[in-house]
Amino acid sequence: MRRAARLALALAVTLGLAPGTLVRTDTGLRSDPATITIAPIPIGTPPPGPLRLTGAWQIRSQHGWVGGFSALVADGQARLISASDRAFRLDIDISHGDPRVVPGGFRFIGRRYSGRRELLDLESLARDPASGTLWAGYENHNLIERFAPDGTRRSVEPPAMKDWDDNSGPETMVRLRDGRFLVIAEGEVGDDPVYHPALLFAHDPVEGGEPMGLALEGLDGFDPVDATQLPDGRLLILLRHVEYFIPARFTAAIAIADPATIRRDMPWQARIIQHLPGSLLAENFEGITFIPAPANPRRGTVWLIADDNLSMFQRSLLVRFDWAGQASRTNEKAPGKPDA
Repeated sequence: MRRAARLALALAVTLGLAPGTLVRTDTGLRSDPATITIAPIPIGTPPPGPLRLTGAWQIRSQHGWVGGFSALVADGQARLISASDRAFRLDIDISHGDPRVVPGGFRFIGRRYSGRRELLDLESLARDPASGTLWAGYENHNLIERFAPDGTRRSVEPPAMKDWDDNSGPETMVRLRDGRFLVIAEGEVGDDPVYHPALLFAHDPVEGGEPMGLALEGLDGFDPVDATQLPDGRLLILLRHVEYFIPARFTAAIAIADPATIRRDMPWQARIIQHLPGSLLAENFEGITFIPAPANPRRGTVWLIADDNLSMFQRSLLVRFDWAGQASRTNEKAPGKPDA
Protein backbone atom coordinates (compact mmCIF):
# COMPACT_ATOMS: atom_id res chain seq x y z
CA MET A 1 0.00 0.00 0.00
CA ARG A 2 1.10 3.57 -0.52
CA ARG A 3 3.04 4.89 2.48
CA ALA A 4 1.09 8.14 2.94
CA ALA A 5 -2.26 6.40 2.84
CA ARG A 6 -1.12 3.73 5.27
CA LEU A 7 0.15 6.36 7.69
CA ALA A 8 -3.10 8.30 7.46
CA LEU A 9 -5.15 5.18 8.11
CA ALA A 10 -2.97 4.18 11.06
CA LEU A 11 -3.28 7.67 12.56
CA ALA A 12 -7.07 7.61 12.21
CA VAL A 13 -7.26 4.25 13.92
CA THR A 14 -4.98 5.39 16.73
CA LEU A 15 -6.85 8.62 17.39
CA GLY A 16 -10.43 7.61 16.77
CA LEU A 17 -10.89 3.98 17.68
CA ALA A 18 -10.53 1.88 20.79
CA PRO A 19 -8.09 -1.06 20.76
CA GLY A 20 -9.49 -4.25 19.32
CA THR A 21 -12.13 -2.73 17.03
CA LEU A 22 -10.11 -3.31 13.87
CA VAL A 23 -7.55 -5.96 14.71
CA ARG A 24 -7.94 -9.11 16.79
CA THR A 25 -6.27 -8.46 20.12
CA ASP A 26 -5.88 -11.99 21.53
CA THR A 27 -3.35 -13.45 19.09
CA GLY A 28 -1.84 -15.95 21.53
CA LEU A 29 1.46 -17.69 20.85
CA ARG A 30 2.79 -18.77 17.48
CA SER A 31 3.32 -22.26 18.87
CA ASP A 32 -0.29 -22.67 20.03
CA PRO A 33 -2.01 -25.61 18.27
CA ALA A 34 -4.26 -24.49 15.44
CA THR A 35 -7.58 -25.99 14.37
CA ILE A 36 -8.43 -24.58 10.95
CA THR A 37 -11.64 -25.09 8.99
CA ILE A 38 -12.27 -24.28 5.34
CA ALA A 39 -16.03 -24.11 4.82
CA PRO A 40 -17.99 -23.40 1.61
CA ILE A 41 -19.95 -20.16 1.35
CA PRO A 42 -22.55 -19.03 -1.24
CA ILE A 43 -21.08 -17.50 -4.39
CA GLY A 44 -24.12 -15.50 -5.45
CA THR A 45 -24.14 -14.16 -9.01
CA PRO A 46 -20.74 -14.77 -10.67
CA PRO A 47 -19.10 -11.72 -12.27
CA PRO A 48 -19.06 -11.65 -16.09
CA GLY A 49 -15.85 -12.41 -17.92
CA PRO A 50 -13.54 -15.18 -19.10
CA LEU A 51 -13.05 -16.46 -15.54
CA ARG A 52 -16.13 -18.34 -14.30
CA LEU A 53 -16.57 -18.37 -10.52
CA THR A 54 -17.25 -21.95 -9.37
CA GLY A 55 -16.55 -22.03 -5.64
CA ALA A 56 -15.80 -20.01 -2.52
CA TRP A 57 -14.70 -21.00 0.96
CA GLN A 58 -13.93 -19.17 4.19
CA ILE A 59 -10.87 -20.05 6.26
CA ARG A 60 -11.56 -19.84 10.00
CA SER A 61 -9.67 -20.55 13.19
CA GLN A 62 -9.54 -19.47 16.82
CA HIS A 63 -5.75 -19.37 16.48
CA GLY A 64 -4.78 -15.69 16.54
CA TRP A 65 -2.14 -16.04 13.83
CA VAL A 66 -4.33 -17.71 11.19
CA GLY A 67 -5.00 -15.11 8.52
CA GLY A 68 -3.14 -12.42 6.64
CA PHE A 69 -2.64 -14.70 3.62
CA SER A 70 -0.70 -12.70 1.05
CA ALA A 71 0.66 -15.20 -1.49
CA LEU A 72 -0.41 -18.39 -3.26
CA VAL A 73 1.28 -21.01 -5.47
CA ALA A 74 0.33 -24.44 -6.77
CA ASP A 75 2.01 -27.59 -5.47
CA GLY A 76 1.21 -29.93 -8.35
CA GLN A 77 -2.45 -30.44 -9.21
CA ALA A 78 -3.63 -31.49 -5.76
CA ARG A 79 -2.33 -28.84 -3.35
CA LEU A 80 -2.00 -25.12 -2.79
CA ILE A 81 0.69 -23.41 -0.74
CA SER A 82 -0.17 -20.08 0.83
CA ALA A 83 1.86 -17.85 3.11
CA SER A 84 0.95 -14.92 5.31
CA ASP A 85 2.47 -11.54 6.00
CA ARG A 86 3.15 -12.86 9.51
CA ALA A 87 5.37 -15.57 7.95
CA PHE A 88 3.11 -18.58 8.43
CA ARG A 89 2.77 -21.22 5.72
CA LEU A 90 -0.53 -22.99 5.02
CA ASP A 91 -0.76 -26.14 2.85
CA ILE A 92 -4.21 -26.84 1.38
CA ASP A 93 -5.39 -30.12 -0.17
CA ILE A 94 -7.75 -29.57 -3.13
CA SER A 95 -7.84 -33.16 -4.40
CA HIS A 96 -11.20 -34.13 -2.86
CA GLY A 97 -13.62 -31.40 -3.88
CA ASP A 98 -13.81 -28.96 -0.99
CA PRO A 99 -10.37 -27.67 0.08
CA ARG A 100 -9.02 -28.81 3.43
CA VAL A 101 -5.89 -28.12 5.44
CA VAL A 102 -3.13 -30.70 5.08
CA PRO A 103 -2.38 -32.28 8.50
CA GLY A 104 0.50 -30.33 10.01
CA GLY A 105 0.22 -27.87 7.14
CA PHE A 106 0.13 -24.66 9.21
CA ARG A 107 3.54 -23.63 10.52
CA PHE A 108 5.71 -20.61 11.19
CA ILE A 109 8.52 -20.09 8.66
CA GLY A 110 9.86 -16.72 9.80
CA ARG A 111 13.32 -16.33 11.31
CA ARG A 112 15.69 -13.94 13.00
CA TYR A 113 17.12 -11.56 10.46
CA SER A 114 19.37 -8.97 12.08
CA GLY A 115 19.85 -8.70 15.82
CA ARG A 116 16.37 -8.76 17.34
CA ARG A 117 14.66 -8.12 14.00
CA GLU A 118 12.62 -10.87 12.37
CA LEU A 119 11.95 -11.63 8.72
CA LEU A 120 8.14 -11.62 8.67
CA ASP A 121 6.42 -9.49 6.03
CA LEU A 122 6.15 -12.21 3.38
CA GLU A 123 4.18 -10.91 0.39
CA SER A 124 4.99 -13.17 -2.58
CA LEU A 125 5.83 -16.78 -3.42
CA ALA A 126 7.31 -18.57 -6.42
CA ARG A 127 7.91 -22.30 -6.89
CA ASP A 128 9.93 -24.60 -9.14
CA PRO A 129 7.58 -27.52 -9.93
CA ALA A 130 10.49 -29.82 -10.80
CA SER A 131 12.45 -29.48 -7.54
CA GLY A 132 9.82 -28.14 -5.16
CA THR A 133 12.06 -25.19 -4.25
CA LEU A 134 10.18 -22.14 -2.96
CA TRP A 135 11.13 -18.49 -3.10
CA ALA A 136 9.54 -15.80 -0.92
CA GLY A 137 9.56 -12.03 -1.37
CA TYR A 138 9.52 -9.80 1.72
CA GLU A 139 8.50 -6.19 2.06
CA ASN A 140 10.19 -4.01 4.71
CA HIS A 141 13.47 -5.66 3.66
CA ASN A 142 13.06 -5.85 -0.15
CA LEU A 143 14.54 -9.30 0.19
CA ILE A 144 14.11 -12.65 -1.59
CA GLU A 145 14.63 -15.91 0.29
CA ARG A 146 14.98 -19.39 -1.17
CA PHE A 147 13.64 -22.47 0.66
CA ALA A 148 15.34 -25.62 -0.65
CA PRO A 149 13.60 -29.02 -0.28
CA ASP A 150 16.32 -30.13 2.17
CA GLY A 151 15.37 -27.29 4.54
CA THR A 152 18.30 -24.99 3.83
CA ARG A 153 17.69 -21.30 3.22
CA ARG A 154 19.54 -18.57 1.44
CA SER A 155 18.53 -14.95 0.89
CA VAL A 156 19.54 -11.88 -1.06
CA GLU A 157 18.66 -8.19 -1.07
CA PRO A 158 18.95 -7.34 -4.78
CA PRO A 159 20.58 -3.91 -5.25
CA ALA A 160 18.02 -3.15 -7.96
CA MET A 161 15.28 -3.35 -5.29
CA LYS A 162 16.97 -1.19 -2.65
CA ASP A 163 15.04 1.97 -3.57
CA TRP A 164 11.64 0.28 -3.63
CA ASP A 165 9.32 1.52 -0.89
CA ASP A 166 9.52 -0.61 2.26
CA ASN A 167 5.73 -0.90 2.38
CA SER A 168 5.13 -1.63 -1.31
CA GLY A 169 8.07 -3.71 -2.48
CA PRO A 170 8.15 -7.23 -4.03
CA GLU A 171 4.42 -7.90 -3.81
CA THR A 172 4.46 -10.06 -6.96
CA MET A 173 6.99 -12.73 -7.91
CA VAL A 174 6.70 -15.41 -10.60
CA ARG A 175 9.13 -18.10 -11.69
CA LEU A 176 8.53 -18.41 -15.42
CA ARG A 177 8.69 -21.83 -17.03
CA ASP A 178 11.96 -20.95 -18.80
CA GLY A 179 13.62 -20.34 -15.41
CA ARG A 180 13.49 -16.54 -15.40
CA PHE A 181 11.99 -14.66 -12.45
CA LEU A 182 9.72 -11.64 -12.71
CA VAL A 183 9.37 -9.44 -9.61
CA ILE A 184 6.89 -6.53 -9.58
CA ALA A 185 6.60 -3.81 -6.95
CA GLU A 186 3.24 -2.77 -5.59
CA GLY A 187 4.57 0.78 -5.44
CA GLU A 188 4.79 3.24 -8.29
CA VAL A 189 7.57 4.65 -10.43
CA GLY A 190 8.13 7.97 -8.67
CA ASP A 191 4.73 9.59 -8.16
CA ASP A 192 3.27 8.28 -11.42
CA PRO A 193 0.37 5.90 -10.65
CA VAL A 194 0.43 4.58 -14.22
CA TYR A 195 3.69 2.67 -13.87
CA HIS A 196 4.93 0.01 -11.43
CA PRO A 197 8.64 -0.92 -11.35
CA ALA A 198 9.53 -4.51 -12.18
CA LEU A 199 12.65 -6.63 -12.58
CA LEU A 200 13.25 -9.62 -14.86
CA PHE A 201 16.00 -11.94 -13.58
CA ALA A 202 17.61 -14.30 -16.09
CA HIS A 203 17.73 -17.03 -13.42
CA ASP A 204 17.35 -17.59 -9.67
CA PRO A 205 17.71 -14.09 -8.11
CA VAL A 206 19.35 -15.56 -5.00
CA GLU A 207 22.31 -16.53 -7.19
CA GLY A 208 22.88 -12.89 -8.14
CA GLY A 209 23.09 -11.27 -11.54
CA GLU A 210 21.89 -7.95 -12.91
CA PRO A 211 18.16 -8.00 -13.73
CA MET A 212 16.46 -6.20 -16.58
CA GLY A 213 14.50 -3.19 -15.38
CA LEU A 214 11.06 -2.38 -16.76
CA ALA A 215 7.77 -0.75 -15.80
CA LEU A 216 4.33 -2.38 -15.83
CA GLU A 217 1.49 -0.20 -17.13
CA GLY A 218 -2.17 -0.45 -18.07
CA LEU A 219 -3.60 -1.18 -14.62
CA ASP A 220 -6.20 1.61 -14.62
CA GLY A 221 -5.70 2.76 -11.03
CA PHE A 222 -5.07 -0.69 -9.57
CA ASP A 223 -1.88 -2.05 -7.97
CA PRO A 224 -0.38 -5.47 -8.80
CA VAL A 225 -0.39 -7.92 -5.88
CA ASP A 226 0.35 -11.36 -7.42
CA ALA A 227 0.60 -13.20 -10.74
CA THR A 228 0.53 -16.69 -12.22
CA GLN A 229 1.60 -18.09 -15.60
CA LEU A 230 -0.88 -19.65 -18.02
CA PRO A 231 -0.09 -22.60 -20.33
CA ASP A 232 0.32 -20.25 -23.33
CA GLY A 233 3.03 -18.30 -21.48
CA ARG A 234 0.99 -15.22 -20.62
CA LEU A 235 0.50 -14.07 -17.03
CA LEU A 236 -2.68 -13.43 -15.12
CA ILE A 237 -1.96 -10.53 -12.77
CA LEU A 238 -4.12 -10.02 -9.69
CA LEU A 239 -4.87 -6.35 -9.06
CA ARG A 240 -6.17 -4.46 -6.05
CA HIS A 241 -7.57 -1.00 -5.42
CA VAL A 242 -7.94 0.28 -1.85
CA GLU A 243 -10.16 3.08 -0.60
CA TYR A 244 -8.83 4.25 2.75
CA PHE A 245 -11.90 4.42 4.92
CA ILE A 246 -12.39 2.75 8.30
CA PRO A 247 -12.65 -0.08 7.59
CA ALA A 248 -10.80 -0.03 4.27
CA ARG A 249 -12.68 -0.95 1.08
CA PHE A 250 -11.15 -3.27 -1.50
CA THR A 251 -11.81 -3.85 -5.19
CA ALA A 252 -10.11 -6.58 -7.24
CA ALA A 253 -9.51 -7.14 -10.94
CA ILE A 254 -7.46 -9.50 -13.09
CA ALA A 255 -5.20 -8.39 -15.93
CA ILE A 256 -3.27 -10.33 -18.55
CA ALA A 257 0.19 -9.59 -19.96
CA ASP A 258 2.67 -11.44 -22.16
CA PRO A 259 6.30 -11.78 -20.94
CA ALA A 260 7.34 -12.25 -24.58
CA THR A 261 6.71 -8.53 -25.12
CA ILE A 262 9.03 -7.36 -22.31
CA ARG A 263 11.75 -4.96 -23.47
CA ARG A 264 14.48 -3.35 -21.36
CA ASP A 265 13.54 0.04 -19.86
CA MET A 266 10.30 0.06 -21.82
CA PRO A 267 6.72 0.05 -20.50
CA TRP A 268 5.26 -3.45 -20.39
CA GLN A 269 1.58 -3.38 -21.23
CA ALA A 270 -1.04 -5.26 -19.23
CA ARG A 271 -4.76 -5.36 -19.99
CA ILE A 272 -7.58 -5.84 -17.50
CA ILE A 273 -9.77 -8.74 -18.62
CA GLN A 274 -12.14 -9.00 -15.67
CA HIS A 275 -13.34 -6.88 -12.78
CA LEU A 276 -14.45 -8.70 -9.63
CA PRO A 277 -17.41 -6.77 -8.19
CA GLY A 278 -19.92 -7.84 -5.56
CA SER A 279 -19.91 -8.35 -1.82
CA LEU A 280 -18.26 -11.80 -1.99
CA LEU A 281 -15.25 -10.48 -3.88
CA ALA A 282 -14.96 -7.16 -2.02
CA GLU A 283 -12.12 -8.53 0.08
CA ASN A 284 -8.37 -7.97 0.16
CA PHE A 285 -7.36 -10.59 -2.42
CA GLU A 286 -3.58 -10.90 -2.59
CA GLY A 287 -2.75 -14.35 -3.99
CA ILE A 288 -3.44 -16.05 -7.34
CA THR A 289 -2.37 -19.35 -8.92
CA PHE A 290 -3.32 -21.45 -11.94
CA ILE A 291 -3.67 -25.25 -11.96
CA PRO A 292 -3.97 -26.94 -15.39
CA ALA A 293 -6.65 -29.55 -16.01
CA PRO A 294 -5.17 -33.06 -16.45
CA ALA A 295 -7.28 -33.79 -19.54
CA ASN A 296 -6.57 -30.46 -21.26
CA PRO A 297 -3.66 -28.41 -19.82
CA ARG A 298 -4.74 -25.33 -21.78
CA ARG A 299 -7.74 -25.18 -19.46
CA GLY A 300 -7.77 -25.31 -15.69
CA THR A 301 -8.68 -23.53 -12.48
CA VAL A 302 -7.57 -20.19 -11.10
CA TRP A 303 -7.49 -19.83 -7.32
CA LEU A 304 -7.43 -16.59 -5.31
CA ILE A 305 -6.82 -16.10 -1.60
CA ALA A 306 -7.70 -13.05 0.51
CA ASP A 307 -5.70 -11.38 3.28
CA ASP A 308 -7.96 -10.45 6.20
CA ASN A 309 -5.24 -8.28 7.79
CA LEU A 310 -6.14 -10.10 11.04
CA SER A 311 -9.13 -7.74 11.19
CA MET A 312 -12.61 -8.53 12.44
CA PHE A 313 -14.05 -6.60 9.48
CA GLN A 314 -12.40 -8.76 6.81
CA ARG A 315 -12.41 -12.43 5.83
CA SER A 316 -9.85 -15.02 4.79
CA LEU A 317 -11.43 -16.35 1.60
CA LEU A 318 -10.36 -18.93 -0.96
CA VAL A 319 -12.16 -18.73 -4.32
CA ARG A 320 -11.97 -20.82 -7.48
CA PHE A 321 -12.58 -19.88 -11.10
CA ASP A 322 -12.64 -22.04 -14.22
CA TRP A 323 -10.34 -20.88 -17.01
CA ALA A 324 -11.22 -22.15 -20.50
CA GLY A 325 -8.31 -20.53 -22.31
CA GLN A 326 -10.16 -17.37 -23.34
CA ALA A 327 -8.94 -13.77 -23.42
CA SER A 328 -7.61 -12.99 -26.86
CA ARG A 329 -4.52 -10.92 -27.46
CA THR A 330 -6.58 -7.97 -28.69
CA ASN A 331 -7.40 -4.90 -26.62
CA GLU A 332 -11.10 -5.47 -26.01
CA LYS A 333 -12.49 -3.77 -22.92
CA ALA A 334 -12.77 -5.73 -19.70
CA PRO A 335 -16.19 -7.23 -18.88
CA GLY A 336 -18.11 -5.08 -16.45
CA LYS A 337 -16.23 -1.91 -17.40
CA PRO A 338 -18.13 0.83 -19.27
CA ASP A 339 -16.99 2.09 -22.63
CA ALA A 340 -14.74 5.12 -22.49
